[in-house]
This record gives sequence, C-alpha cells and structure tokens, in this order.
Amino acid sequence: MMLSNSPLLSLSICLPIVFGLLVLALGRDKNPSLVRVLSLIGALISFAITIPLIEGFDNAAHGMQFVERHSWIDRFNAFYALGVDGISMWLVPLTAFITVIVVIAASMSSSKRL
Repeated sequence: MMLSNSPLLSLSICLPIVFGLLVLALGRDKNPSLVRVLSLIGALISFAITIPLIEGFDNAAHGMQFVERHSWIDRFNAFYALGVDGISMWLVPLTAFITVIVVIAASMSSSKRL
C-alpha cells in the first residue's frame, strides 16, 4: 500500500473543518442530538484518517515523510507543503484522538443538563 502519495495530512486538517462547517450549518438548538452525532462522526473519521500515518511511518527513515507539496501562488513562488518527522508524527493522531474524547465528554456533559 503506497501511502506516500495519498493526501492523509491534508485530509486530517480539512475533515474537521468540513464537519465543523456542517455542524454550524445544520446544528440548531431544537435538535442537539444531530449536532452531537455529526460532531462525533467527524471526530471519528478524522481520527481514522490518522491511523494509516502510524502504520505507514518508517522509524528507520530520516527526514520528512508523507510529504505533500503543491504550487499555491505562482507569482510569489509560494507552495502548500506538509510533512511529518519522528516527533510531529505522533502529535497528529494524538490531536485527533483528543478531539474524539472532547466531543464525547461534551456530549455527556450537555446531556446531563437536559
């Protein structure tokens, strides 16, 4: 399975934003369960995207892995570039996992108030 060409890092950044906008657009006070479900689904999918990063990371390799580089603003020679090294690789799934915990804790906390 070739993971180096897949945009896993970009997906791990964009999916929470997309689900956040979806919750913002569809969430209403009249239907808090929809907000909870959408938030949890978004957090779980975002965390699932980071699992192949853990499995595909090569500890023996030096330098950046899962590198994504795309031309962004040609006029200024600016690029969109992402990559992870040995330390930052663990922060990506950790952040996604903590997001799942926060969404579950917030759901439990708000359901006690209702």
